[in-house]
Amino acid sequence: MSTVKLRIKGGYGEHGRSCFLVEYGREGHCYMVDCGIMDTDPYPYPSVTREELEKVDYIFMTHCHKDHSGAFSYFVENGFSGILVASAMTLCLGKIQYQRTHILCESPFDHVCGGGDIEFGELRAEYGRSGHCPGGLWFKITDETVRAFFSGDYQEDSLFYACDAVKDQEAELAVIDCAHNHINSPARELRENITARVSRSLAEGRNVIFPVPQYGRGLELFYMLKQAFPQAAVCVDRGFADCAGEMLKETWWYREGPLKAMQHVLADTCAKAIIPGQKDERGYDILLLADTHLKKKENAIYVREAVLRGSDIMVTGRVKCKSPVEQLLEEGAAFRCHFPHHQSRTDMEKMINENHFHTILPFHNNEREIIVRA
Repeated sequence: MSTVKLRIKGGYGEHGRSCFLVEYGREGHCYMVDCGIMDTDPYPYPSVTREELEKVDYIFMTHCHKDHSGAFSYFVENGFSGILVASAMTLCLGKIQYQRTHILCESPFDHVCGGGDIEFGELRAEYGRSGHCPGGLWFKITDETVRAFFSGDYQEDSLFYACDAVKDQEAELAVIDCAHNHINSPARELRENITARVSRSLAEGRNVIFPVPQYGRGLELFYMLKQAFPQAAVCVDRGFADCAGEMLKETWWYREGPLKAMQHVLADTCAKAIIPGQKDERGYDILLLADTHLKKKENAIYVREAVLRGSDIMVTGRVKCKSPVEQLLEEGAAFRCHFPHHQSRTDMEKMINENHFHTILPFHNNEREIIVRA
């Protein structure tokens, strides 16, 4: 069996700063998959030296979220001069400008497909949509002897985002999303838990606020909530509306049916977006607020005042240490309901069973696990 020379620079045994180096071809030369930061750490960058960066020929970027892309400018300043490989949407949402960029062809996504593939010198890269966010991709990268699969952040069972399902792939190495390692419930059950909690709040006369990321699960949550509560007033803030406008510029990242069902409703909702705290604010039953950790002071104040008025706060993802959201959870003023925007343990095991991987590294969680299959 061929040997994979992998250097783990971040994202394994921790949730954040995903960064993986793989040697190939000429001695010492590498390609890199992702270059994220961990914004909860005083030193947020992956542990990559200038000497290593100077030998990186390609960075394959799976998506725009900072824990996968946030170190790119830092790497350029500190020695990387190779080629960046990413989707146009990832570059747009990540606000990344770099001269030596290969934008992956997205024409395969115009129809039902399994993704695309392209050659870079000694490397061949296959890719497909990961179902996590607009622009999100998985990669299978092959050199002369070794195949390595990288799921990026992956969710095959997304309601709203399109996913080119990973099945019957062969690879000596697979680095697989298992951010929800402690969750064994299927995605459908997790979504039902959220709608049940919202239903209870609305029935008791309380409105609900969801702090969500700028790019990612917010759009899918909006779709889910509008489907579950068609008569409810589901509103978004101005930040959410601005981000939604950017994300919907390219339609092939979404499931066709849900996108058609929601485009007009979403456009109308975004046109009436609220600015929290303004006196002319319209009433709502459910509000999606594009500020996951309530970093903006005005949003933190607004949510705190909403709690005093009887609103319920729903937290659907990871929480930054010592953030206003963490404080609300500790006080019992917010509720945690996981949304399936990453893979659970069950999802990861399903991916492993449907493919032919030899050595598997589950990443994006606090475990340091290696799975070897005969």
